[in-house]
Amino acid sequence: MKLFLTKFFYSYWDATIASGLATVWLLLYTKHGGIGVCPDGLTYLSVAKNFITNFSVSDFRGIPMVVFPLGYPLFLSLFLLMGADPITIIGPILNCLLFTGLLFMSSYIFQQVKFYSSFARLLLLLFLTTSTALLEVYSMLWSETLFLFLLLLFFIRIHQYSLKQSLRNLYVVSIITALLFFVRFAGITCILTGGLIILLQKGLPLKQKLKHLVCYGLISLSLTTINVAYNKMLSGTLTGVRQKAIKTVWENVYDLSEVFKFWFPFPSATLIGSIAVIILLLFVLALPFVSTFLQPKKVTRIEFIIAAFFSVYIIFMIAISSISRFETLNSRLLIPAFICLPILLANGGVYLTRKKHLALRVPIFLILLSGYGFAQYHNYKNNRFTWEGVSYSGIPGYTDDYWKYSPMINFIQKNPTVFSEQKIFSNAIDALYFLSNTKAFPLPHKDIKSEIDLFITNKSFYLVWFFNTESFDLIQIDQIKKYYSIKTAWQFKDGVIIGF
Repeated sequence: MKLFLTKFFYSYWDATIASGLATVWLLLYTKHGGIGVCPDGLTYLSVAKNFITNFSVSDFRGIPMVVFPLGYPLFLSLFLLMGADPITIIGPILNCLLFTGLLFMSSYIFQQVKFYSSFARLLLLLFLTTSTALLEVYSMLWSETLFLFLLLLFFIRIHQYSLKQSLRNLYVVSIITALLFFVRFAGITCILTGGLIILLQKGLPLKQKLKHLVCYGLISLSLTTINVAYNKMLSGTLTGVRQKAIKTVWENVYDLSEVFKFWFPFPSATLIGSIAVIILLLFVLALPFVSTFLQPKKVTRIEFIIAAFFSVYIIFMIAISSISRFETLNSRLLIPAFICLPILLANGGVYLTRKKHLALRVPIFLILLSGYGFAQYHNYKNNRFTWEGVSYSGIPGYTDDYWKYSPMINFIQKNPTVFSEQKIFSNAIDALYFLSNTKAFPLPHKDIKSEIDLFITNKSFYLVWFFNTESFDLIQIDQIKKYYSIKTAWQFKDGVIIGF
């Protein structure tokens, strides 16, 4: 055992250092108020609690959760059995463990792309550790924390399958893919990527390929198929009510470019600098495909698998956001693509410096090192800005000081009987429940007439309206006034309570 540990830490000393720093960083982030909780996080947490207490998959409203798959809440419920506080103890520790696993697997993958310099690997791992995008995800109660862990495991295991197309390897990667799809619906991109890799296997007869493909598809789809069938039985929909997209493909491509600017130091002040960065990204993405085309046996290389997933994921996210309406493409939604880029950049660095004359390798190395310096300075600026808020008020969300010390929430907590006899509507029902344990009904969407018609059948109710919540798609106060007259009202710095 001692020999194994010695060999392990010798091989992964870079990941050990990076994961230690990441753990300290996350614990500092969550020291003030615990893990960050947003509407999605509250839904996950309430479903996990209900699953433990009464074996139900309902959220805090008592409604079955159908908008998200059940994978992450069920995973969360395993840790809630410990009985510790999920916000200040379980959440931070769980995310530290998942982030640590991600860094160790990243180190392994860097070695697979022949990035053998442990010092260079340490630099890339430190980039991941200080990445504002990853720190944002791992400081929140989000399903992406588990999804990223499983995604890197998927890369490693599908690579093992491509090296040896055994049924054992096929079953393992199929189960991992099923879990990915069960954690996030976007996990369907892993099914597509895995299917592509199976089809491209050169040493596998066509008949066996088809058998493997069918087996892979059935296992990968199994958990989520059961999930959405259960959703259909409970709610009449497979994944909840989905509205038509209001953004075009080109608008979503623009949002994608804005996310890339958040991730990397695009020199937007100069057109030449921006073009140079775009060319670099296209180069590292195209390199594995070109190498595979020129040398077909390289289909087993892990960088080709990662480049294939990156391409499938980006295309899928642009397509689905142009068909179905949800929040603007942001760093959180695109984080699976981000985790691919350092690996592809490492592969590009290996290609540029391999078998080159010393006179060429030195300037290339200096250029790469300068680019790394700019990227880390970019992270430093972003993290400094984030820390200024996190250090004194907590992680943005329902656990930060703005929400915890809300005057309106304080009033509701001190006067529970005032609102006990009337139905309550709110533009932030999750915040109301999380902070005051008050259950409310959601307001109707302003462009769904059937919801508004049902809403105006209420004779009287209270409206709890938070100013700090984006509610553009919901019916507004002025519109409500057209149907009801105000009977009473309380005005606060952060919102208003109106009796209709």
